[in-house]
Amino acid sequence: MTYIEEYSFLREAVERMYNSLWSTFSKYQPMFYKGDITLKELASKVDYASASAFREYLEREHIKNKVVSEEWFDDYIGKEYPVYIVDPIDGTSNFIRGVPFSSISIAISSSDDFNDIYAGIVMNVFTREIYFAYKGNGSFKNGRKLRVSNIKDTRISHMSIAITHAIPFKSPSLYILRYTNYPRHFGSAALEDCFVAEGRIDAHIDVRGDLRVFDIAASQIIVKEAGGKVIVRQFDNDKVSISRVKGIKIISASTPQLIERITEIIRWP
Repeated sequence: MTYIEEYSFLREAVERMYNSLWSTFSKYQPMFYKGDITLKELASKVDYASASAFREYLEREHIKNKVVSEEWFDDYIGKEYPVYIVDPIDGTSNFIRGVPFSSISIAISSSDDFNDIYAGIVMNVFTREIYFAYKGNGSFKNGRKLRVSNIKDTRISHMSIAITHAIPFKSPSLYILRYTNYPRHFGSAALEDCFVAEGRIDAHIDVRGDLRVFDIAASQIIVKEAGGKVIVRQFDNDKVSISRVKGIKIISASTPQLIERITEIIRWP
């Protein structure tokens, strides 16, 4: 596919997923309020609806490619590459509770090597804002070109940092809190990267090792194509395998100096 064809394909896919998850949520939310289903069951139904919409779209278009995602695609078998890396909904907990920070994301890679991801799209499911990047062509939000913040100081003004289960004096990520004015954690890694790409925040840090490949596959290329810097590791290895899926850590930042300072502060090898 050409650059334009890839964008059109991904845009149509996320729109279909968006429609499916919202219609499913509207159908089952009253059942949750009546106590007929649990919060976990509601989350599962929404996640499945979005994933199913993407799968149906692939089948309608007669596209048989490998899909790396959640368990909904375990039996989907196609040609190996290019591979689609799909997160049906990132920030599910936010979504079902009405916290307006959740996203759908899809990335495309020409191999199992994370560095070979060449396209990515992220949709904010509350605002329908579309972030898109294609390797060598820049990053865009609703057609407008993106650029990271041009922060000069190595003291981070605004950043997002995941500190769930962090232990005082033992978790290196906590050290960064002394060096920032406005620490945040929003609950969708993909959107947090997109916020770095458009200069809303200066850095996004999640070094817990709890992320999966599809959580940040699309968003990290959006940061890079917007001029930002990204470090991704898998089980503390620099070589990241898409098919291995788990054990992902990420730092994305607006400048090389900032990412170097962050790794120094949190003592990240």
